[in-house]
Amino acid sequence: MSRVYEALKNAQDQRTARGPLEGAAMPVQSGVAEPARNGAAHRIPEILSAIRPEGPSAARQLQFEELQQRCAKPVWKQNGKWAVFSNERSNAPQAEQFHSLRARLYSLRETRPIQTVLVTSTTMGEGKTFVAMNLAQSIARQRGRRALLIDADLRASRLHIALGAPSTPGLSDYLAGEADECSVIQADAQESLFFIPAGRPTSDPAELLANNKLQTLFSRVLPLFDWIIVDAPPILPVSDAGMVAGKCDGVIFVVRAGVAAVDMAQAACAELKNRNLLGVVLNGVEQEAIYGSYGYY
Repeated sequence: MSRVYEALKNAQDQRTARGPLEGAAMPVQSGVAEPARNGAAHRIPEILSAIRPEGPSAARQLQFEELQQRCAKPVWKQNGKWAVFSNERSNAPQAEQFHSLRARLYSLRETRPIQTVLVTSTTMGEGKTFVAMNLAQSIARQRGRRALLIDADLRASRLHIALGAPSTPGLSDYLAGEADECSVIQADAQESLFFIPAGRPTSDPAELLANNKLQTLFSRVLPLFDWIIVDAPPILPVSDAGMVAGKCDGVIFVVRAGVAAVDMAQAACAELKNRNLLGVVLNGVEQEAIYGSYGYY
């Protein structure tokens, strides 16, 4: 309040010294000029508008240059068990499968707006994290493309292990209001793949995921990335995935061959019926079963 008071006082002193503003039109009513209003109270909006830009503004658009400067850039040590696009395996048949999945997403984008994609499964152990990580890497390997990978599995986070990345700060810290966007985002060496880990463990993940902060995060970072890939918890055990799916443009459902029972997979798909289900990825198929030697391992 002291800055506003000083600004008002200065404006009043200057007005008293100068008289009416030069060139200002004096309103006229019944042929009598209205006297200048005493004080500077009527100029409060003008003065405040001049003061506000000096402080933080929640509506200010996040710029990519700011993200580059402020985000963490740790050296990731990817787990070879998870990474399809490691130097040794970048030309493997599995990589081609992820390129095909990427191409299908681009094809779908031609018919509907799709930018945020959630990846989930029926139960644990079906490979949703594996699919989410390598899909994001497939996108980021394209020239001029940037992908953001988010670990929204706040109950059993695994993405930071697969990437060999720090686990905090992360999404839970942001949703709790304890960190901003730039503080929780990490970047790879080429600054084409970005990552938000799950963050610190929380006692009530569903409550955090249900608040409006997640939607705020999406609105802040969407202009900076071509795709946002979200790794969510499985559908059946908890409600988390359904809540996050409602904030995404589409859902990819991962089914691991020989793991999920048919009736359970059908029940999980029913949960996603109104969540813009884009398609299903069949994981863990023997190589000879699809295109001869092609298929996910």
